[in-house]
Amino acid sequence: MYHYLNGKIAEKTPAAVILDVNGIGYEIRISVNTFSALPGLGQPAKLLTHFIVREDAQLLFGFATEEERELFKLLLSVSGIGPKMAITLLSGMTISELKAAIREGSLAVLTSVSGIGRKTAERVVVELKDKLPRETGKDSKDIIHDMSVSDQIVEDAVQALVSLGYVKQKAKETVQKVLKVSLGKKLTVEEIIRAALKHV
Repeated sequence: MYHYLNGKIAEKTPAAVILDVNGIGYEIRISVNTFSALPGLGQPAKLLTHFIVREDAQLLFGFATEEERELFKLLLSVSGIGPKMAITLLSGMTISELKAAIREGSLAVLTSVSGIGRKTAERVVVELKDKLPRETGKDSKDIIHDMSVSDQIVEDAVQALVSLGYVKQKAKETVQKVLKVSLGKKLTVEEIIRAALKHV
């Protein structure tokens, strides 16, 4: 219903903001991340929004970035997570930290957020791990390899090891060792993973 709202900050707290849009004050629930990005009182601001209608309430949620709004929607798709818990997760760490915790299956990081139990954290990882947009090439840039192995193969190998339960840094170090030993060979993802598992 509402895609975004453009107005002036009338009031703000780390949990909500009142945005004055042409004389109408909209109460918008926000995360700490969005609160940090807001200008001062009386200043113009644009918030991307997500409108939720329930039997007992109509709630408007606001986000400083499209990335945060999309992550909020993904969190809502997890069974047992409502808007309040989704905002709590988004407030507990930066967006990049939350995405990293989900990708790497780091339950310790997720459960460190108040109100997030182990079962909820496990559901978030299981249901969202494969839904998060891939950050293609990010890991492969950190790993030195020759042209016989593509960036995507290196990236896929690291991601596969992480999904098998290895910490990302350890996975990257192990893939680096395999590539160093096999310099010049055109390895497949499977070959890198098998060799890496022997190194780990």
